[in-house]
Amino acid sequence: MSFGSSAISFYIQGQDQEVLEELKKDVLEQISDVPGLINIDSSSRPGTSEITLYPKRDRMAEIGATVYDLAIALRTSVEGMVSTYYREGGNQYDIRLSLADEDIDHPDKIMNLSIIIHGQAYLLSQLVDMDFAPGVSQLLHLDRFKTIEITGDAAKGFSTGNINSAIKQRVNQMQFPSGYQIAWGREAKMLNETMSDMARTFLLAVLLTYMLLAAILESFAQPLIILATVPLAIIGVILALFFSGVGINMFSMLAVIMLVGIVVNNAILILDYVNVKRKEGMCSHDALLEAGKMKLKPIIMSTLSIVIGMIPMALGIGSAGREFRMSMGYRIHRRTHRFYLPHSDRDPSVLLS
Repeated sequence: MSFGSSAISFYIQGQDQEVLEELKKDVLEQISDVPGLINIDSSSRPGTSEITLYPKRDRMAEIGATVYDLAIALRTSVEGMVSTYYREGGNQYDIRLSLADEDIDHPDKIMNLSIIIHGQAYLLSQLVDMDFAPGVSQLLHLDRFKTIEITGDAAKGFSTGNINSAIKQRVNQMQFPSGYQIAWGREAKMLNETMSDMARTFLLAVLLTYMLLAAILESFAQPLIILATVPLAIIGVILALFFSGVGINMFSMLAVIMLVGIVVNNAILILDYVNVKRKEGMCSHDALLEAGKMKLKPIIMSTLSIVIGMIPMALGIGSAGREFRMSMGYRIHRRTHRFYLPHSDRDPSVLLS
């Protein structure tokens, strides 16, 4: 298993493998019923039982031996050592001397091995204690921590962002020992970075739109009236999120940014016509009423063209990237099916003066 190979991945990090295994069981139990999360897996696998040898340091100190001396002597006895070479036809072959397999196929035989240290023979049982422990088939390290990776996939119709949020909410409720933590995978980090970038892009789009409108209309106040339609688009986005059940992702954020340019069109049509009529001598109130009548048809036509064009995307027609395209279609469709007509109980001339 490689890091970040699944759409949903996060890591449990710490220093003790046994503690990590216990935390892994708790985490898997917590997230097992997250809606839309399938194919849950972990990088940790139970390995075969291992023999662990613990040096008797007091005894080794008496004979002047180190753990390194013991390890080399034990490796020579079990794995063997290359004592000489055999050359033939320009090729060289290692000649390795080792004990026969039947001499080391039982723990008692291993403990009775004769170990030569500083020219003196000792039984292995004189120098070490033996213990049995379950082995680990794979050890992962990330940022100098021992790591267990938890992976999963998003079921059809569910977004990775929503599933990551649900997992994060459940994991944050757990109490981890000191020195143990949850680190998120590459996909989750990229999603968080993308959301931050999209938020900055949205603000930049609003600012640039204001600057462009101010230059075109030669007014600092009238662009604010036009940009007042942007919050109405946000209302449509919230309703789309609620009724469709589609989560926020990169494509839905792109749709929100697109709405900044789309939703101001209707207000621009009306305000531009109002300015023309005011230059002809008509008062602001009558100019607004006249603009609403004259621009109703083009507003409906432009709105319907966008709505109809987004229906296939919102319905998810086609299999490739369906879950991503639906989020964009829902947001644009839910906002643009409602057009904006300026209205105020006060005299409109107050807004346009």
